Amino acid sequence: MQSPVTLQSFTNRALLTSFDRQAFLDRKPYPWQNVENFLTPEGFAALDRDFPSLELFEQHSGIERAYGQRPHNRYYLAYGSSIYHGKYIEKSDKGIVRHHELPLVWQQFITDLETNEDYHSLIQSLFGVSKYAVRYAWHVGFNGCEVSPHMDSPDKIGTHILYFNTSETWKPEWGGATLVLSEKRTEGLNPNVSDFGKVEASSILDNRSFLFKNEPNGWHGVEPLNCPEGAYRRLFNIIFEFPEVKPSPTAKLRSLVKKIVHR
Repeated sequence: MQSPVTLQSFTNRALLTSFDRQAFLDRKPYPWQNVENFLTPEGFAALDRDFPSLELFEQHSGIERAYGQRPHNRYYLAYGSSIYHGKYIEKSDKGIVRHHELPLVWQQFITDLETNEDYHSLIQSLFGVSKYAVRYAWHVGFNGCEVSPHMDSPDKIGTHILYFNTSETWKPEWGGATLVLSEKRTEGLNPNVSDFGKVEASSILDNRSFLFKNEPNGWHGVEPLNCPEGAYRRLFNIIFEFPEVKPSPTAKLRSLVKKIVHR
């Protein structure tokens, strides 16, 4: 039987309230921070121990990306619904997990994230928004997987990537760092890491996370992993997006009138 973890033990509330907002916003080439100890030691250990089973994930391989960018191969698991099903791949029983299907500590953690006023206040101030939609996804990378240099969709406000690798399970020489890329030296939209004049690497080990704001120059990526069979780069994405704006009844009526008039 899984032992419960109290909600208060997941996030480091002292870090949230003391976070240097201005230093984050002043960071170049776009706002980012390689955060240390976002989770409490007990919270990180519990979530790392009960990371969702690979049996729940679906393997993404060769999914076409825009501008001729290389595919981001990996194992993928979405919370509640998947942006990939029905659009990029056929719907299946894998790749989506419901709240009650998660290990208990992950259920508690997501509930904590949803209700954590300190965290949401920080995100609002860092991203300059009062409202947003949130979705969650787990990624597991294996040998050869990469995240080719790219900028995120304009729908995204920013992302918080929580890494679940420790010094015992992952070696730095295997790679896996999220790279902040700047001073782009090619006009192409499918560049390589070598096409950037400046490359800054984040740390992914021992309770590190990577928080960044999506901006027009927000290039980032991960070079191909060089790890042995059975070793995995594991992370949990908290993705903040602009909320979907539903048209008002008046706007719907205008749209209907236009359709009728132009028939």
